Amino acid sequence: MKKYFYILTLFVLSISACKKDEPVGGTAVQDLSGEWWVQIDGEGDYYGISTYNTADNSSTQMWLNLTKLYGNADNTVFGKVNVNLDSKTFTGQNIANAGTYPGGLTFTVTNGKITPNGAVGPSSKAQTDAISLDVVFSDDAGTVYHLKGYHRTKFVGDDH
Repeated sequence: MKKYFYILTLFVLSISACKKDEPVGGTAVQDLSGEWWVQIDGEGDYYGISTYNTADNSSTQMWLNLTKLYGNADNTVFGKVNVNLDSKTFTGQNIANAGTYPGGLTFTVTNGKITPNGAVGPSSKAQTDAISLDVVFSDDAGTVYHLKGYHRTKFVGDDH
């Protein structure tokens, strides 16, 4: 009987020791972050891009990952852009690629904007945020990629 009492006591203590009352919160750029489906010039194939906070949780910068648009599994393309949280905009000039795409690639982002509830999922018709931005890559300097799209809804029909 003592054996069961000790086991029960250890079990109760181990459960209570794991309890954490840490406050749950978001990141500084949570209103601009996420996975996005974008098209070039509003037509053709959709490409997945993502935006997310920096390690220091900066309120003036975020990561912009363009790998699925301009890179591939072996050659990644991403860098830090400057953000304005109040206007939900982002930009960056000659951003050094922090990824593995060869050749010292840089890119410039202009007219980056998140519009809350500015889009709907194409299949689900769920209200979601819109994104738009213009990107120029240093190895294709004559081409401006005008990207427009929507925040991933996670409905299967809205994924591409």
